Amino acid sequence: MRIIIIAALFLVSCTAAKVSVPDQFGSAASSMKVTGLNGWMLNQQLTFGSYHTTPVKRGWDFSSVMQHSRISFRLEDQVVKVFNINTDNRTISEKNKMQYTVQNGGQQAAVFAMEKFSEKQLVFKTNQPRWGELTHTRNLQYAFSAAIVLLADKKPEPWQMVMVHRQDAQSVTEEEGYATNGDITISINPLRIRSYTNPKGKNVKVAGGPMFAGYELKIDGGLIGVVDVLDNQVWMINDMDPAYKMVVAAVSSSLLLKRKQDIAN
Repeated sequence: MRIIIIAALFLVSCTAAKVSVPDQFGSAASSMKVTGLNGWMLNQQLTFGSYHTTPVKRGWDFSSVMQHSRISFRLEDQVVKVFNINTDNRTISEKNKMQYTVQNGGQQAAVFAMEKFSEKQLVFKTNQPRWGELTHTRNLQYAFSAAIVLLADKKPEPWQMVMVHRQDAQSVTEEEGYATNGDITISINPLRIRSYTNPKGKNVKVAGGPMFAGYELKIDGGLIGVVDVLDNQVWMINDMDPAYKMVVAAVSSSLLLKRKQDIAN
């Protein structure tokens, strides 16, 4: 109960949290508030600036959990059994997909996306109800992929987007990815904040380490866009070709709409 209360207080206090964009980028970019993220996911539509999506069509979510007793003769596993602690292997799998179109005047980009998640856990359990069970991640794999097609009158231009996260018992690889048409590559990296402004206007350090806040989009190391998932905003640099802006809008909307955020936590 104490953990739940602390988490609730933390979420309330973070209502003012947002990404702090670099001054040089902020003066050369436009921020657009995103609407449509909250509420029912049925026929969900996003709007930010002059961009808007058609109703998002989501496929059936697939999820499964498999758990079975673990047989091991290793010394450490035999020791825990002395204290009436047993171990299970658990595998969690999830998969979902979505499709929609982003529009801005006469420009359009079709998005077809799929999200896959798989986690293998080691479950420690005891016959004492008050202790419940503890889990340890042995292996985690996450992938979000999307096909983005700029719908031009003469020749549609396809882009591929990939986001990947890997984690095992020894290491964690932060979620990262890219979007590319073969010639131009947009790198996509997570953003984390170390402090935030609470509702009273006071700057507060984030407890427990940096907090996931969104994504930054770069071309050749230069910042072209920011997706703020805390304050639901999309930042886009002004001096950019309209076609590339449409790609950034498609990438940004898919990052906001994907089910899993902050995979590492």
